[in-house]
Amino acid sequence: MRHINIKDYRNDPSVRQLLVLAADPVGVQGLEDLLDECQNLQVMAHFTENGSITALAAYRPSDRYSLCLEYLAVLPEFQQRGLGRALVEELRGVHHKNVWATTDDDAIDFYRSLGCVISSGPEDPRWPGISRYLCTLPYFPLLTSQPEEDPEYEAVNGQLMRGKIVLEDPSENWPQEFTVLAERIRTALGPAAMAIEHTGSTSVPGLAAKPIIDIALLVLDANDEASYVPALENAGLVFWHREPGWYAHRMFKPRAEHDRMDANIHVFSVGSPEYLRMMLFREHLRTDAVDRRAYARVKRQAAAQLLREQGEDGLVMDYNRVKEPFILQLHQKLFSK
Repeated sequence: MRHINIKDYRNDPSVRQLLVLAADPVGVQGLEDLLDECQNLQVMAHFTENGSITALAAYRPSDRYSLCLEYLAVLPEFQQRGLGRALVEELRGVHHKNVWATTDDDAIDFYRSLGCVISSGPEDPRWPGISRYLCTLPYFPLLTSQPEEDPEYEAVNGQLMRGKIVLEDPSENWPQEFTVLAERIRTALGPAAMAIEHTGSTSVPGLAAKPIIDIALLVLDANDEASYVPALENAGLVFWHREPGWYAHRMFKPRAEHDRMDANIHVFSVGSPEYLRMMLFREHLRTDAVDRRAYARVKRQAAAQLLREQGEDGLVMDYNRVKEPFILQLHQKLFSK
């Protein structure tokens, strides 16, 4: 496998066929436009011994943590040989980044077999009415480390949350409350919402939790606040705080005077390691009863410790800090691959 300049292979029949397979362009002009687009992308290709191209992956850097795989295809006569998998894993290994792509039902099983984290994605205007998915392949060393820079916590319209930590038994209302908020966010942002996921303890059946719905919202670039902040505020959400040095994290909350439910809406860029941690941690707790019970004990111990030390004016940040050793230990178990 090696990188190629698409300009040098513009008239190569195999390359043209691969791009037709990858994107189904409309007519000759559609293919020419696609070739123009690929000149602005990086392209890795697989070659036979005689020098002909059998598969390619066209991609671009997304941010410091991820790559966006725009197009991937294998010639029909070379399929079922693991070439697509090999290309994606090569990209991840060469760049040491998470790899994300959007796809439809035709290719979702391929990405699932790679071990991707999969969320429902926004509709692509090129294929209206077709279900789309966001698929992210983790680069696990990114999930076992944290950014070294200062998170730079900046209060916007909120403040650090204080109060007595109260854990409630699981409620059937929590998934319903997530659905209501997710639909509001989706309506507000449209295609800009790359994924909206229920995370945190309220997303794990059978786990006691603070009655606050945690939501992971992915956008193309969380630092580009103009692309999503006004729409979320118009939808009745409060821009609470930002942490630019911690995966470009932003947080929103529903307006207390308008909503009976409480929620933390965490905004990250697509491909974020923290989103992947949230999702893999959630899925593990949903299926592993032993670790779910252990985490429940840690949560109750943390709440009791905070009540002893800070009374009913405890910082949620300190509650999270008490839980952190258990969470980090579980991360090491899940992500040391």
